[in-house]
Amino acid sequence: MLRNYYYLNRTVTELNKALQNAEVDEIYSQEKNSLLISIPTDENPYRHLFISTNPSLPYLLIKNDHRKAKKNIVQINVLDRLERISKIEISKNDRLIKITLKNLEILFSIMGGRTNIYFIRNSEIVDELRKSKGDSEILERIKNNEFTSENVFHNVYENLFAEFDLKQIKKVYSFIPKEIILEIKLRFAEGDSYVQIFHQLLKELYFGKIKIFEHNIEEKIRFVPEAFKSFPTTDEILVDDCNTAISKFLQKHYQYTRIAKLKKEISKQLFKELDRTATKLNNLKGRIEKGERSDEYYNFGNLLLANRDRLKKGMDKVTVVDYVTNNEIIIKLNRKNTPQKSIDLYFEKAKDEKINFKISEQLFEGTLKKYNQLKEVETEYENANSVDDYSEIKLKLKISDKKREKKKVTDGAKLRELLIDGKYKVLVGRDSKSNDMLSIKIAKQNDYWFHARGLPGSHVVLRVEDTKIGVPKNILKNAAQIAAFYSKAKTAGTAPVSYTLAKFVRKKKGMEPGKVTIEKEKVLLVRPGIPSNTEMVSDE
Repeated sequence: MLRNYYYLNRTVTELNKALQNAEVDEIYSQEKNSLLISIPTDENPYRHLFISTNPSLPYLLIKNDHRKAKKNIVQINVLDRLERISKIEISKNDRLIKITLKNLEILFSIMGGRTNIYFIRNSEIVDELRKSKGDSEILERIKNNEFTSENVFHNVYENLFAEFDLKQIKKVYSFIPKEIILEIKLRFAEGDSYVQIFHQLLKELYFGKIKIFEHNIEEKIRFVPEAFKSFPTTDEILVDDCNTAISKFLQKHYQYTRIAKLKKEISKQLFKELDRTATKLNNLKGRIEKGERSDEYYNFGNLLLANRDRLKKGMDKVTVVDYVTNNEIIIKLNRKNTPQKSIDLYFEKAKDEKINFKISEQLFEGTLKKYNQLKEVETEYENANSVDDYSEIKLKLKISDKKREKKKVTDGAKLRELLIDGKYKVLVGRDSKSNDMLSIKIAKQNDYWFHARGLPGSHVVLRVEDTKIGVPKNILKNAAQIAAFYSKAKTAGTAPVSYTLAKFVRKKKGMEPGKVTIEKEKVLLVRPGIPSNTEMVSDE
């Protein structure tokens, strides 16, 4: 209710008493949607009248000790000499507030997105806070409105309230806030007069205490008369005058808004990380529980080699006798592989398995540690109740400068980011310019670089965070699959993909965008696609 007509009326009546004959020695602005009028006294040499023209939160407030900023000041040069405030008034039917000086009128017009402050001399606009097209209609509004420094008690039609049609009442009496209409309905009993109840509510609003409290259901800070029955509260602040009430409200409002913003940022990141980490932890646990399978894969390779004459392209499995156990076992095959390719595949898996299993164990320990840390942060988040608490949690999650860091890493390039096995980062260029930036500027020398061989497509970089730990061959194949997927080979059954270290990728002068030369090229034959162990981190 802070911005409704009646509380603005109460603000005006209180300001008129407090600031009559106050000296005005400077008018300026130092931030968007605000005006400062310097009104010093011997006791308060830095006293100002602050006017907010924020469409969603317009108000007037006396600040007894406001220090003028040293920069970003916009002077409003409308004072010819030192002047005094003679009166402060409000229109009887409009949210239009007039501050009258001897040779100047300051008009504060509250009209949603057109809220503005006008400086008028001799019935002409000499300046505006927010530059518009003159808004000459403001002069017409002044002529057609009667102003007062007293409390206004509007008359209403008794019959209009009989049906309690909220929309219809607001249509006829747009200046009556919804809270007052609902309070009338709550207090009405048979035999009562709606007009009497309405005027009683206005008296409570104009002369009663103001309570400020956090409305849990609406999730915002409310500013209402203490006597209103429709707002029962337990934890509240009670204030006698509008100026103090507005100051207290703003303090709680901005604190609440700041906390709400922090909670939204934290919850989005925290629960996303918890879900991702829990999934990764379960996958790694399942992987480890299966045990290290290099001997099994090596045995499969030997058995396939021994039964090579039985293998044919197009088979999806083969049943053979295990010479160690003398039992029949089923070995899965890929229909598209040749017999030799199927044999080689299991020997390659046997070689990669030892490395992969060791990495899985290391990843499990690190992931478990991270998960426990995130659960501790979750507990802190649930118990937090102040801006400092949430700010500290935000720092722990390292999300304070996320956007700035991302811009610095990508250097403005348009990139997709994917994650293989929850650990290996893959960057994919989205256009020719981004391909060049990724390959030449963003990729580190020991990163792996991929591109579909002989066909147009994205440049793909597989980040290598630790050069001492080798990248498993299956991860290289996954990255190659991604490169094939983001190329003209996307729909092919299999596609050749060139790869090398990023330090061997060069761009010669005069080359077209997206064109590079490479050295020490190797080739992988892969099936285009996004591997099942890969997740999309961003697709901007």
